[in-house]
Amino acid sequence: MGGEVVRMKRLLACISGIMIVLVAHRSLAGLYPIQPQSGGQEILMLFARQADDPIHIVQASFGANNLLLDARLENKGHQKIQTYRIGWAAVKKDDVRLGKGDLMPVPEGVDTTSMFDVPGQGNLAKDDLARHPTGIVFYIAELQFQDGTQWQSDPKKIKKEAAGMVK
Repeated sequence: MGGEVVRMKRLLACISGIMIVLVAHRSLAGLYPIQPQSGGQEILMLFARQADDPIHIVQASFGANNLLLDARLENKGHQKIQTYRIGWAAVKKDDVRLGKGDLMPVPEGVDTTSMFDVPGQGNLAKDDLARHPTGIVFYIAELQFQDGTQWQSDPKKIKKEAAGMVK
């Protein structure tokens, strides 16, 4: 009986250790942009700085198969936002391909006037990932503010920024 208790305690200690490692790895995923791809090749998963734009991604979490789990956005213009669209730039050598996700409503009750979190939209860049790019750079492609005005990112600036980030 006493040996069984000791084995149970060891098992629980082992499980606790594994959970700590997994939680630490998950929380660091937003800090380190490199995500392994199934073939051993690594794809950089980044987000654009969008320095002159009213909003940009400041943190993102990626899961298995380079799935965008969630993103934290910073609203520098402080206008309330109703909808947003996440875009991505797939970079492979000198080729930069842009894509966009669906127009998404801001989750109910979220204050969008400074920093706020939005859920991921699944594997947005799935088709581009199949082409084995060097990197994928996510960005905010489009917004609609509460007053009805709209904003769109400049594709030329995004392409230039993405190409400079993935070398």
